[in-house]
Amino acid sequence: MRNILNFLVTFLVFWIGNEYFNPYLSITDTKTLLIASLLMFLISLLFSLAMVMSVMLITVGIGCLTTPALMLASIVLTPIKLWLLDKYLYGFEIHGLWTYVILTLVLSLFTVKVKERHD
Repeated sequence: MRNILNFLVTFLVFWIGNEYFNPYLSITDTKTLLIASLLMFLISLLFSLAMVMSVMLITVGIGCLTTPALMLASIVLTPIKLWLLDKYLYGFEIHGLWTYVILTLVLSLFTVKVKERHD
């Protein structure tokens, strides 16, 4: 359920950005919008799996090296994902450094986090 909500949030952020801030974020059509949202979701999912594996490797002693690196990478992961979409996805364009910053903040604020249940 969390993954579906994150996909929908990304889709809505891109759609609102395209509709109301077209000079800064331009997406040519609905197909490109769906592909961009799906790619952001897939990259986030892969990163989450890498983070889980890294934490699990702490018991072996290797995770102590990889976990801090992945945590640091998570700070810059969203702008990198946006840059990759801008560079390689035809029809998806981001204009300006501040657009990257604002999109990163908005996507980070509205991403659904998992809460642990204490029973």
